[in-house]
Amino acid sequence: MNFQTFQLTNIFLFILMFVSCSDSSFLQSHWNHPIPEQGTPPSHFSTLEKNLNPRACGTCHQNQFQNWEKSFHAKSASPGFLWQKEIFTQEEYKSCLNCHSPLAETKLEIDSNFQTPEIISSKSHNFPDGIDNPSILCASCHIRNQIRFGPPPRTNVTKIKTSGSIPHNSYVVKEEFESSEFCKSCHESKETGVRLSGKRLMEVYTEWERSPFAKQGIQCQNCHMPDREHSWKGIHDKTFVQNSLKPIWEVKEQNGQYQIQAELKNIGVGHNFPTYLVPKVYLRFYVIFKNKKLPILLEESIVGRVVNTDLTEEYLDTRIKPNESHKVRFNYEPKENLVSEMIWEIEVDPDEQYVRSFEEQLKNKGTTLTTDAKKLLQESLSEKKNSRYILFTLNWKAPVSLPK
Repeated sequence: MNFQTFQLTNIFLFILMFVSCSDSSFLQSHWNHPIPEQGTPPSHFSTLEKNLNPRACGTCHQNQFQNWEKSFHAKSASPGFLWQKEIFTQEEYKSCLNCHSPLAETKLEIDSNFQTPEIISSKSHNFPDGIDNPSILCASCHIRNQIRFGPPPRTNVTKIKTSGSIPHNSYVVKEEFESSEFCKSCHESKETGVRLSGKRLMEVYTEWERSPFAKQGIQCQNCHMPDREHSWKGIHDKTFVQNSLKPIWEVKEQNGQYQIQAELKNIGVGHNFPTYLVPKVYLRFYVIFKNKKLPILLEESIVGRVVNTDLTEEYLDTRIKPNESHKVRFNYEPKENLVSEMIWEIEVDPDEQYVRSFEEQLKNKGTTLTTDAKKLLQESLSEKKNSRYILFTLNWKAPVSLPK
């Protein structure tokens, strides 16, 4: 066996050693905050390997980078988050950074309390061109102490062909990257967190764990990262939501009275829909008369978890559990039987709670915020007001009356 063959054989064995079973301690250490700075890259790394900017990662992982760039993970340190630094205590904001900007080096860009010599040095080594987006980056999930981590390879490693060394010393394979538990750290409130009506503000993992999806082995990644796509689509994506719900309705007319039965079924969401208290979904029923052009609202119901802006009181929780439905039943008897059409419109407001809260903050604290913070707040408020969309529109045409 020549030296090159011997070297490659050992590389394959090295990779296989890391194809491990689930490690209960891995996630605990991987998401142990604060995440330490990355430190100095290995001296034998190339300039590209030393650079932790997502664009550098995108040189080889192009699809992942392009999807991440359009995702909400890439917007976790958006104006809507940044302006709130002025209304939170230092400890509260520091806690928020653990999920919104997990790396020590990105936290440095947001909070001066992270300007330690060690973090400043690490940033200069790992982000030589600076950090233009201190959100959730590739390294936030995949790198600790200069070691790369990721899911098991989808191809047989024994068939990998290579010449020379494997980039960034290959990576440590962890099955947890394909487990819902990997997402729990940021998408599940701590047990000690605020509870309203006995429920924490975020219970996505718990909702999934109790669902039929968990029993079938369907993980968060199966829906939110199909084919390992780094897009993490959710409530803001109309097509994604449409594919997860099924509206069913029936309109019956008898002796001038209309009976409306409607059902919005959760057929593809592996947790409550919507899971967070922020989004709201409105089910509105209209009638159009033959002699009038404008529709008249007959009935409106809301799907969501409604709480006050102080997050101290819950008023309503009508969220739909997996494989269950939100049902609406009502009768309508018009004064004149001139009904032309019935319409069921379903509208999604992904940021309703933020809009209410931000409007209140602008009203009460707008004069005390700095100019920069107020500008960020107004920018975010405008964006969130414009995030609403019509999910479904269903029509029922009144039967044509034939001449006698």
